Amino acid sequence: MAKGESIVELARQYLGLQYVWGGNTPSGFDCSGLVQYAFGKNGITLPRVTYDQINVGQSVQPNKLRPGDLVFFDTDRKRSGPDHVGIYMGGGKFIHAPAPGKGVKISSLSEGYYMDRWMGGRRVPGVSADAAAGGGDGEALEVAPVLDAHELAETYGMSYSFFKSQPELFKMLNGAVEGQWTPQKFQAEVKNSNWWKKNSSSVRKAQVLAKTDPATYKASMEAAREAARQMAVKAGAVLSQKNVDTLARNMIHLEWNDAQVGNFLGQYIKFGAEKTMGGMAGAAAKEIKRTAYDLGVAVTDQSILNNAQYLVRGLTTMEQIQGSMREQAAGLYPAFAEQIAAGASMREVASPYVQVLAQELGLPDTDIDVFSPKIKAALNRMGPDGKPAPLSLTDFTQVVRDDPAWRKTPQAADRAIGIGRQVLADMGLVS
Repeated sequence: MAKGESIVELARQYLGLQYVWGGNTPSGFDCSGLVQYAFGKNGITLPRVTYDQINVGQSVQPNKLRPGDLVFFDTDRKRSGPDHVGIYMGGGKFIHAPAPGKGVKISSLSEGYYMDRWMGGRRVPGVSADAAAGGGDGEALEVAPVLDAHELAETYGMSYSFFKSQPELFKMLNGAVEGQWTPQKFQAEVKNSNWWKKNSSSVRKAQVLAKTDPATYKASMEAAREAARQMAVKAGAVLSQKNVDTLARNMIHLEWNDAQVGNFLGQYIKFGAEKTMGGMAGAAAKEIKRTAYDLGVAVTDQSILNNAQYLVRGLTTMEQIQGSMREQAAGLYPAFAEQIAAGASMREVASPYVQVLAQELGLPDTDIDVFSPKIKAALNRMGPDGKPAPLSLTDFTQVVRDDPAWRKTPQAADRAIGIGRQVLADMGLVS
């Protein structure tokens, strides 16, 4: 019968020895290699790898562990099952070869990392402990150290203050202290709590951080507020301090993505002085006005504001807005619907008419556009059959000259003089 204390003492001789993957000799050990070697030197043959070693002997609860028992952990969450093993020493400690780049060391089962990854304890046949340690049956019984509420809370990666802030979990923590629950039992109870079910992963994480590390939480919130302000400026949104705080909290607690942030900011797109907007909304407003002008479509301030809000919120795109305006223009100018659909603008279509009107009335062409009544009427003229029949430029010129305003222009006087000279010439009165 091998003594657990002897196995522990042999393993202690190699404290600090660097980890070697696949190693099971004093030149270097991996975790299962150290276990196999220490037990082998005490006359106990064990399988080589962790996945097989966990099948040896009988299961032992954490509070029933004694020197020489094996303790197993799941440290690789990508693979199910045990992938790490150590030798229990007593006093809640175990010796193991942890990982590449580290030496053989002693760790505590009460460390949050190992409690969270606990897989089980095993008692190997043929190993006993010193009866002097207690137990009364020739096998020592060593109970793991009892942790108070503060210590236990920390082993679960949280703080006592966090548990106190959640009445349901605080009651659970007290039960865990009283019963010295294993990490698996505690985690199962937490995941079955209303707090866990009602809050998303990001909310739970933020709540724990706020109570466990308030300084970091405060810094994260302030950084989120600054980011919220910058995003508001970029979008053209006008946020109150309360709205900034709300957005920052949602960014931290709900881990909002860009689309969710945009949807929030879009609600606060507003006109500033002189009906102007900034950021993305302002650029969108300018593009909407330009497109409307080019297509001969009238847009209201409210329509511009609505579309800018929808654009920032991600509910529409500039292409969709422009497409809608093209459809509207096609309805207003049916004779040119195909051209509009092909990408032409009514400003281009109306350009020859603008030049005629400017020339005949002696006006700057910059003062005339497709919205001018005479041009709009010429482009939307209907024929005798009720179908669209825009005026030709010749007919449009005559319409302009029939306007009483034309007779008062220098062009009209020059034309009258020219006609008079022609008549006199035809009569032979002038050469």
